[in-house]
Amino acid sequence: MPFVLSLAWRDLRGSGRSLWIFCACLVLGVTLIAGSGGLFRQVSGGLLSDTRALLGGDLEVRDRAPLRAEELAWMRSRGDVSLLVEMRTMLRAADGPAQIAELQSFGERYPLYGNVELRPASSLGEALAMREGRWGAAVDPVLAERLGVAVGDRIEIGDLPVTVRALIARQPDRSLRADWRGPPVLIAAEALEATGLVQPGSRLSYRYRIRTSEEPGAWRTAFSTAFPDAGWEVHTFMERSDRLAEVLGQIASGLLLIGFSALFVGGLGVFNSVHAYLQAKLATIATLRALGLRDGRLAAVYFCQVLMLAAATSVGGAALGGALALAGAAVASERLPLAPTLAQLPGPMILAWLFGVLTALAFSLPAIGRALSVPPAALFRGIDTAAMRTPAAYWRLTAVATAATAALVLFAVPDPRFGLGFVAVVALLLALLEGLVRALRALAPRVAAHRLLVDRFELRLALANLYRPGSSLRPCLLSLGSALTLLVASTLVVGALLRTLNETIPEHSPAMVFYDIQLDQLAQFQGLVKESRSLQRLDVAPLVLARLTHVNGVSLQESADPARMLEARDEHKLSYRLNNFDKLALDQGQWWADGYRGRPLVAMEDREAEQAGLRVGDRLRFAILGQAVEAELVAIYSQRRFQSRFWFEAIFSDGVLDPFVTRYVGAAYLDHAETASLQNRIAAAAPGVITIRTESILREARDLLVKAGAGLAVIAGVSLLASLLVLVSAIASSRARQIYDASVLHVVGARISMIRRSLQLEYTLLAVLTSLFAIAVGSVIAIALLQYRLQLESQNIWWMGVVTAVVVSASSLGLSARHLLRRLGTSSAQLRAGG
Repeated sequence: MPFVLSLAWRDLRGSGRSLWIFCACLVLGVTLIAGSGGLFRQVSGGLLSDTRALLGGDLEVRDRAPLRAEELAWMRSRGDVSLLVEMRTMLRAADGPAQIAELQSFGERYPLYGNVELRPASSLGEALAMREGRWGAAVDPVLAERLGVAVGDRIEIGDLPVTVRALIARQPDRSLRADWRGPPVLIAAEALEATGLVQPGSRLSYRYRIRTSEEPGAWRTAFSTAFPDAGWEVHTFMERSDRLAEVLGQIASGLLLIGFSALFVGGLGVFNSVHAYLQAKLATIATLRALGLRDGRLAAVYFCQVLMLAAATSVGGAALGGALALAGAAVASERLPLAPTLAQLPGPMILAWLFGVLTALAFSLPAIGRALSVPPAALFRGIDTAAMRTPAAYWRLTAVATAATAALVLFAVPDPRFGLGFVAVVALLLALLEGLVRALRALAPRVAAHRLLVDRFELRLALANLYRPGSSLRPCLLSLGSALTLLVASTLVVGALLRTLNETIPEHSPAMVFYDIQLDQLAQFQGLVKESRSLQRLDVAPLVLARLTHVNGVSLQESADPARMLEARDEHKLSYRLNNFDKLALDQGQWWADGYRGRPLVAMEDREAEQAGLRVGDRLRFAILGQAVEAELVAIYSQRRFQSRFWFEAIFSDGVLDPFVTRYVGAAYLDHAETASLQNRIAAAAPGVITIRTESILREARDLLVKAGAGLAVIAGVSLLASLLVLVSAIASSRARQIYDASVLHVVGARISMIRRSLQLEYTLLAVLTSLFAIAVGSVIAIALLQYRLQLESQNIWWMGVVTAVVVSASSLGLSARHLLRRLGTSSAQLRAGG
């Protein structure tokens, strides 16, 4: 064994430079797998390790009003209870525009899990207490920067001036949606009462967190049994953990599959690279065998070379991927409660290293067996080696390595459905390509023999090059066909995602949107808005909160379907259609006529309808302010575009909601230059009215779009780079044979110009075949993924796949053909010598 290792190392050190494609292909895939897996471990470890802290307790009971005394007493008898009261409002500083914030006050036991860290360091009680006649506040650093305030400055909350005593360095239960709802501001419960914001109709959210030794599901069941008619919502930390784990798992599965795709495509490059490397060493192999080196030991030499190179390369890729994971976690930690740590990286890095080694073995073994199958006499006599075959034993070893790799894929992917789908797609893709190769080899001789091609020597030669033994058809189709198919599929998915992101931002958006306009504030609010000189239009719509209780006379709370039971406790936002400024798109049924005043009709948002299992024609009953309202479901709509973000769950026919209207929402169209002054006027006169300048939201959305587009462009670039590496390796593996064939044709009298045209036609045929295959199969893969998994539209994006396939195949094969044609410009003696 030491002799084998020594020989393998010396030989690799002397001639291993030609395996650079081998290394590049492995590094690409291993880096992506280690990076995505490491980032997933960092994020999931930070978020899932303490979901109790994220939720604020073992359970959370939510309502729009304080719980009754008997309910609160029941809860306190079964565990520790902490109350967090939330409401959105507008904050004002001495200078600058007002800013939306999530105002939070809390009880004495807050937080039940974790700790709130302030800067400068102090306890919550000290920071928020009344001092020198003024209450204190702890402010999110992002909000402080927007307001232009620092510790010690004064801000206005409703009618109450407060002092910023600290910035929030860490809040264990900070909402992941805080950037959309408004950054948090912590104040004492007494200070909240003093703001004047707590009035009849104010939208406060009371969150009672419970820490208990009981099993959370049993606690919730007992609570619901004790108070069956209550309207609150109960959530457990396990539900939060399960949902968070599901979402993170889906994201991580998608990222890992990108790495697996790159590694699979790179594996084809590994095969071609090893094949070309061993082809160049056939004489060396023959010499060693002639000197008496047994086949087993000779195989062990090249097997060791592959293992050494794969292990070293995969270590480099795993290290690079780990560094990328740490960098990504550091960026994510600015928005998420997690701390990047090296402790989470060894597992993903080892897994990525195993993938690299197994992939190298699975794709190298057939090439090793093929090279060692030629007898020394055949090589020394210069007999054609095109008929080499991989022995059955090597195919069995390849099958074992492939099965191990597939099993590792299923183990590594958090969502097994993604892993099974990937393995199935890869197997189907290779089977289709192999079938295409065999079909073309059977069809090409018949086409070449057709009487119409008798005088077309170049075309007949090009067709012959596709089916003759040792042709580049199989390696090119398998390598470039697989890579190009995955690239087309990725391009179509990327295009659909980018189009979806683009379409969520309309060309004409309102300059401002408004929430929580109280009924008695409506006239004053409209007067303030109409003072704006550039005002083009002001839309207002009522907002009524309700719960869906019955479907066709059957209570949702008594339903055997868990989804329907949860739907009964969800609070829905109801309104009228009016000017349809939320851009609702009708999916099923039809709207009622304008001016309709008959029996109550309702339309439901598609996600809510799907969750409750609703169909057009159902009779629905809603509980609104203690009263039952029944209506017929006549339409189901979707909200596909970002407009005002009101997201009404149900739209009623005109007049039905009038007795229950206590607040409004609105949208104003005016010049963006006037929005800051209008926002300040409204905040001063009616601080409870939430005003949002859509310019800032659109800017954030477009920034997100740019970042998403950059990330997706990187993914497409990785796929393209892997494809080009594979093509280079495929051309390299067959280059010697093509130059040899060209030299033979030239010696027997064929003109160089004729050989050039033949090669051009051959590569054109290959480009057309690979493009057509990639467009057809890649489109099917992408459309299936978009429609059945991502639930995105796939219309009008087919041209992206066509352009990608044609450009990549034409450019890559064109460059390869040009390289060969340049080699044909050498002298005849050089051609006869093999170039």
